[in-house]
Amino acid sequence: MGTGGDSWPGDGETESFVDALAALKQRGSALLVVGAVPEDSYHTASRAMLGDGGATPPRRRLLVTPGARGHDVVGRVRRTGPVAPETAHVVACADGARSVSSASADSIETPGATPSPTAGIDATTTHVDGGIGELGEAISRAVDSFVAVSGGLDPAELRVAFDCLPSLAERFGEETLFRFLHLLTAQIRSVSGMTHVWLPQPRTARLVRLFEPLFDAVVELRVNGLLTQRWEFRDSDATSDWFEFDLD
Repeated sequence: MGTGGDSWPGDGETESFVDALAALKQRGSALLVVGAVPEDSYHTASRAMLGDGGATPPRRRLLVTPGARGHDVVGRVRRTGPVAPETAHVVACADGARSVSSASADSIETPGATPSPTAGIDATTTHVDGGIGELGEAISRAVDSFVAVSGGLDPAELRVAFDCLPSLAERFGEETLFRFLHLLTAQIRSVSGMTHVWLPQPRTARLVRLFEPLFDAVVELRVNGLLTQRWEFRDSDATSDWFEFDLD
């Protein structure tokens, strides 16, 4: 799967499904990724959604991840496109009071500190230790930097993986999270980018129902021997069948 260059259901896809997908690519979109699946399964889905590593122009990838749980960040960055400060940025969020941005190759690690999620690769990393407002500002700066270096983003060139919703839900109320997600999704759509937000709860969970109006589609994950996915589009009646992921 993916949303650019990418693989979709074969014989079972409908014209409305294809049209809905094409519209998401052109106008920018936000996907809510749900399903009570292991974290590694979400990482597989996220790699696919970040797009084809050989795309031209290369994808600009922004990963927003809890610092302590960012163990798959390096894999996702390396497998989805060129790794350089102008094409890859990681925002690592944690508790605290300040944020610091630097190229990971120049990061200074202190004894006992959590290693940078991008240690060992040449991607820009921003560490956010603070509130949800600081997190939003860090994301905005990263998006603005991609726009500046690219001279203007093509549709679906910017891909954003937002892994932090489970940890934010432990710290902030639903109203605060709703407002934050509203601003996040609007910003990514404004530059014709594509973001996917992870919420590892069943499709029928109350929190999923609360947040889904903010998104263009809900992507449900399921593991039944194989990892499969099903898409439901908000603005049409298109719903895909369950289908497998196709990764290189």
